[in-house]
Order: sequence, then structure tokens, then C-alpha cells
Amino acid sequence: MLVLVVGMWAVIVGLIEIAAAFQAGEHAGTRALFILGGPVRVAFGVVLCARPDMGAVALALLFSLFNLIYGAWTLVQGIELRRTGKTLHHPVREKTAA
Repeated sequence: MLVLVVGMWAVIVGLIEIAAAFQAGEHAGTRALFILGGPVRVAFGVVLCARPDMGAVALALLFSLFNLIYGAWTLVQGIELRRTGKTLHHPVREKTAA
């Protein structure tokens, strides 16, 4: 039962990500990540729902693969965010002693 619940959750969240990609106001990079990430989640959910007899083993293998991909993506985003933070300047200038 847990496998089916997780599978349905992945399908629903994947479809929501795909729908969010086409909302107005999204940047091209965010839109591309939603379009790429949504079908991955949907595929993950479909595989889980199609083979519930494999149970916890299938869930563990697919979930670990999904988390490895998501973890690598998060690391890349963190590196980009850190690089961006170093190039931004603070909006308030510090007062210097006269």
C-alpha cells in the first residue's frame, strides 16, 4: 500500500510541476527545470504503480536513484547561489570615518 501511495504522490506532484512550468512569470531556467523534473517524477510514480508487487525493494531503489539526481541538482544550485552571492554588492554603503 505504501508503494501505491508514494507512486500516486509522485505522479500528482510531477503533473503539478509540469503545469507550473507554463504559468506566466516563470523565468526560462525555472521553466526548463520544471519541464525536465516533472516527467521524471511522473515516470517514477508510474513505475511504482505498475509494479507494486516488488514492494519495498523497488521503492528503495527508485527512491534512492531519484534522490541522487535531486541531490546533485541541489548541489549545483547551491554552488551557483554561492557564486551569485559573491558578485552581489550590499545595497547599503558602510559609513566611513571622516
